Amino acid sequence: ALNPYKKVSSCSAEAFEEMKKAPEDSLPPHVFKIGLSAYSGMVRSKTAQSILISGESGAGKTETTKLCMTVLAEVSGSSGKKTESALESGIVLEAFGNAKTVYNNNSSRFGKWCSVHFDKQGHITASRIRSYLLEKSRVVGPSEGERNYHIFYHMLA
Repeated sequence: ALNPYKKVSSCSAEAFEEMKKAPEDSLPPHVFKIGLSAYSGMVRSKTAQSILISGESGAGKTETTKLCMTVLAEVSGSSGKKTESALESGIVLEAFGNAKTVYNNNSSRFGKWCSVHFDKQGHITASRIRSYLLEKSRVVGPSEGERNYHIFYHMLA
């Protein structure tokens, strides 16, 4: 993941629609291409696919994950409560596991394993997000210039 620290037009809904029309091998490296490629590989081979998103603190891993999940929902034609829950669950997780750091105002302080399950027609049927490696020391004493988890401030507001 690479964070440009601003909104970029290449990550818009319009850009995604243009990428869907283009031949897969003609697309430049892009998060939309990765999601499209994983989905088409799953449908074509009928086997599970994986997407690994990595990067430094503040690199944009959480935002990249959101974009990938949105691509999977769009390209699969999935809609309804299960799909909405899969896409919106990250917002709740962020309140519990994100905090202000000296590098980033909304930094994830945990790792995530996201699994998305599809039916035989290629529609999303379920998703699961597992959190791990929560930075527990932050609860009792955040470092200078940093804040505790967002959820504590929401509860006190």
